[in-house]
Amino acid sequence: MKPLLFALLLCIGTSALFAQGQKTVIYSNITYQGKVDYGDLKKLLPDSLAAKLLIDPKKAYNLRQPDHVLLWMTTNGWKLVGTNSNVMSGSSFIGYLMSKEIYLDSAAYALYVNNLMNIEVKKKK
Repeated sequence: MKPLLFALLLCIGTSALFAQGQKTVIYSNITYQGKVDYGDLKKLLPDSLAAKLLIDPKKAYNLRQPDHVLLWMTTNGWKLVGTNSNVMSGSSFIGYLMSKEIYLDSAAYALYVNNLMNIEVKKKK
């Protein structure tokens, strides 16, 4: 009986922690050179989270081929959302659009939204 009660309390506590977080989806793009383009995410996310999430596999692990970068990203929680085709000088390449769900606490989420709105305001001027 005690292990069952402990497991139930542990599940309730875990769900309460996730309930406090705001789920957000972030996106990135893998270019034909195997570079990951995170866009403005470095400006939007808190520094501690950006340092942990926005890793350049080309620099960090010397991965140069797009398919190797794709495999590395999928092993790190990113999901393939779509592809885009580029035709350059007779050859074609398919780029990859990746997404990842992250949970932000209320302060980090407020910072994220505030930074997003400030970037859009600056672009209009």
